[in-house]
Amino acid sequence: MKCLYSISLLIAFLVALLMAGGVAHGQSPDEAAIRTATRLYQEALQRGDAKTLASLWTPDGDIVDDDGKISSGRETVGRITAVTPNAPRQTFTLHDTSLRFLTTDVAIEDGTVEVTPVGGSTPLKGWFSATWLRHEGSWKLASLRESQITTGHGTPRLADLDWMVGDWTVVENHPAREPPTDEQSGAAVTSPPIEIKVRWNSTRTFLIRDMKIAGAAEAGQTGGDGLPAMHITQRIGWDPLSRQIVSWSFGSDGSHGEATWTREDGTWIARTTAVQPDGTQANSLNIYTYNGTDRCSWRSLPTHVGGEHAPQVTMTMIRKPPAVPPKPPERSPAQ
Repeated sequence: MKCLYSISLLIAFLVALLMAGGVAHGQSPDEAAIRTATRLYQEALQRGDAKTLASLWTPDGDIVDDDGKISSGRETVGRITAVTPNAPRQTFTLHDTSLRFLTTDVAIEDGTVEVTPVGGSTPLKGWFSATWLRHEGSWKLASLRESQITTGHGTPRLADLDWMVGDWTVVENHPAREPPTDEQSGAAVTSPPIEIKVRWNSTRTFLIRDMKIAGAAEAGQTGGDGLPAMHITQRIGWDPLSRQIVSWSFGSDGSHGEATWTREDGTWIARTTAVQPDGTQANSLNIYTYNGTDRCSWRSLPTHVGGEHAPQVTMTMIRKPPAVPPKPPERSPAQ
């Protein structure tokens, strides 16, 4: 199940709730009430007020994303956490929004939207259809249907990821906070080192990424979570059926995942669904911003892990310089 921070679901979820409030000339009282509900929803969304957001959904309201997956409206917004002040946010532009009444108690809101993700410059386009229902004397969201609009122009090619080829060291960033400490020793616990090797297969039809995460002992940690070493193999290729770049990942612990990749100028967005060894499902939005030379910012925005919201992780990938071949031994004049 995809959650609020999935980019396509985020498109529709916010679109349906970012209409201008207020009572315009000629509006009916019911239309004005729906406009007011959208304004209250927008304000609660900006605060990260999950309780208020859930109250604006009907008990059985549902969301259907662009993959056809269904989730509960109240449960989905209930996982929203408070927004950090001054944190960068996506930008939204609405187009062709309309509201029509099917009956005196049911209204349909349709429209399109452009969403520019944090760190991106090219907007993603989507459409939505939201159903409003008069429930217990007030207007509430009863359903939301959404989809991302794709065009044939600017479709990314697998060759566009050639910049990934090479050996990388990954360093986790801890802005504005101290690294965690071991409860027993009190010493700082740093993240285990991560090494990534990327190469083409022999026919250049797949990029192969090998990621190795050192275990606690290898990283020199005496405490912390004590996790063992981890090896993840990923293949990135062009899927002719969906006409998208898709990746498949397999972990040494038995986990596996799949992602679709889209490009936003120097930014790549991988929408990932993974299955943990215990069967828990995890969704995340992975954003890669390449600087054109030897560094890449890598942000992972988990949407949920086993139904619980997980924190954002920000890392920097640093390309290693190419290995210098050893010099041949010098021959003496006598030789």
